[in-house]
Amino acid sequence: MKVDVLADCEGTFATLREAFPAIHSDEDWWIPVNCALLRSGDATVLVDTGAGPKPRPFMPDGDAALLDELARVGVQPDEVDVVVHTHLHVDHVGWTGSFPNARYVVHEDDWAYFMSEASLAQRQHLREKVLSLERVERVTAETEIAPGIHVQPAPGHTPGHMIVRAEGLAVIGDAAAHELQIADPNLVFVNDMDADVSAATRRRLIPELAAEGAAVIAGHFPGIGRIERAGKGFRWSSTAKTASSL
Repeated sequence: MKVDVLADCEGTFATLREAFPAIHSDEDWWIPVNCALLRSGDATVLVDTGAGPKPRPFMPDGDAALLDELARVGVQPDEVDVVVHTHLHVDHVGWTGSFPNARYVVHEDDWAYFMSEASLAQRQHLREKVLSLERVERVTAETEIAPGIHVQPAPGHTPGHMIVRAEGLAVIGDAAAHELQIADPNLVFVNDMDADVSAATRRRLIPELAAEGAAVIAGHFPGIGRIERAGKGFRWSSTAKTASSL
């Protein structure tokens, strides 16, 4: 399997204190907005679609590079077979609808919450990007969405947040939004819709990925990394790589 991290943009939308109240720092929290491209056999799978084209309300000054990044690694939009949404936040659906031959995969619980009339009234990006999709597969449990590639529920950040697993790889979306949540899985991120469930997901997931030695891609960590033991806990170990063959 060939794996690429594609950063749609980089920027900031909050200070560290605003995003993580337990971090006493008023520095801006600068993040990449990552997507992941998995190519295995005849399947081309894109995980999340970034912040999207300009103009846009979220991180308006950042790049809008996903389609250029796909071209850089030799993939055209019509060659994407499956788009997985780890969840339906604005920075994960920005280019949704740009892949005419793709099947879109989302968890049923995220679909039910975010695509309700009340939610759509507050989230114009979902009306524009997601509501009109014709090929949507809504899943409720671990599901193989392409040969050797599975989605697994990892709730808390949103009701139906998912991660993507393949042998030796985990794409974890926003299950952990900051590297410090690897060291302290109880660290609260204000955008987690259920902080307790999100922390429980991290407490389960982090030891599993460390024990496996899995390559890990997160929505807002740089590059590809791994989760390693550090004393009685864990730490994030980043690499400079944005591409890997597994």
